[in-house]
Amino acid sequence: PMTAPDPCHDTASDIIDTFTVALRKAFNPNDPVCPPLGGGSTTIYFLAGDGGLPPWNPTCDEPFLWVRAANRYRTRTTEFPAAYIGDKNCTNPDLTPVLAIEIGIMRCTTLLDEPDWNRLTNEANISLDDSWRIEKALCVAATTWRRKDRLVATDTVTPFGPDGGVTAWTGMAYAQF
Repeated sequence: PMTAPDPCHDTASDIIDTFTVALRKAFNPNDPVCPPLGGGSTTIYFLAGDGGLPPWNPTCDEPFLWVRAANRYRTRTTEFPAAYIGDKNCTNPDLTPVLAIEIGIMRCTTLLDEPDWNRLTNEANISLDDSWRIEKALCVAATTWRRKDRLVATDTVTPFGPDGGVTAWTGMAYAQF
């Protein structure tokens, strides 16, 4: 017999898991074919909330990787990923929930009074590789989550820094569930 779905299970956690697996694979430091240029990590931090880079006390031994539940809302499938704002959005059968997800990487960067162009070029190449891996992780997770009855949209991959000794890249996705 079929088992009834768990009324206490939040499907949003399955979306987080999907994006976490994709990010971990993209930045696996032991990847024998395509290891990250600046080194990677299999430690992924789960965060919730919106805004700014997460707090990080770097040892600079490895990058800081995260998956963040940025927000959740309801949408009409014909208007996905736009949020629906209106009366009775919790009871309207034409509306489905969406989770906005941010994935990101943050690394230490050089802070020198006099630029070392070779070092800065190396860091720029590592940063470009990071942006490619963030985009790749977004696409892998989106493809994994997407089904006939579940839409996924990916958004821009955005840089931060160098500022305060760090550089970062973040990518956004919107997953219907």
